[in-house]
Amino acid sequence: MPNTNEQRLDVIDNCNILLKKFEPFSSGNNTPEERMFAQLTWLKKRAEENKLELPVKPEMLSTLRYIYTDGTLNCYASKQNNRECIYEEIENHMEKLLILARHGKLLLKKEYFNYIPPCIEVLLHLLENPERELLQHEVKLIDELVEIKESLLRHEKRLPLRSYMPDYKGFIKSDSSLTDMKSTVYLFKIIDNLVFNGTRPDSWLTPEHAEHEVRKYLSLIK
Repeated sequence: MPNTNEQRLDVIDNCNILLKKFEPFSSGNNTPEERMFAQLTWLKKRAEENKLELPVKPEMLSTLRYIYTDGTLNCYASKQNNRECIYEEIENHMEKLLILARHGKLLLKKEYFNYIPPCIEVLLHLLENPERELLQHEVKLIDELVEIKESLLRHEKRLPLRSYMPDYKGFIKSDSSLTDMKSTVYLFKIIDNLVFNGTRPDSWLTPEHAEHEVRKYLSLIK
């Protein structure tokens, strides 16, 4: 599991964005705002002092986890009745902090977008030349992958697509059904995380590492 300077800087950046939202408050234990301010301040300080070991123990992130799940502080979005605004200004940054701190993962960033279509191409090849007959929802997955790949190439998709996941029934059902096809499920998990969770593989430490890994994936279809 990575434990990189990039992750620590990402923790600091996302803490700063949220701390600005709760600027009128200070650390304390009387209100959700005070508890969240204290949580963010602690995370930021640990990251700045290079003392943030990833992943962070769940109990050390209890406030962040609860408030993210409960939506208690979503009212601090600039447009309180706008779901997209709430996600972009509040939930997105809490989500990224949990990805980084709780799960110790690497965030997907724009410089890695170009590596997603080739990954999808490999998965499509494996699904179109399957080890067994595909189930109906796995056939649907092929159509969904083609749509996602073409949209990415046209720069029409804004990743991650977590909030659109319910629209991708093939993806949802294939998560458990592809386990008997090793190479296929391996690529599926990578693409699922890239497209819907906004995380990249642990081995994609830099764009150069990503390119090297994608070349290995492409060798599966040669």
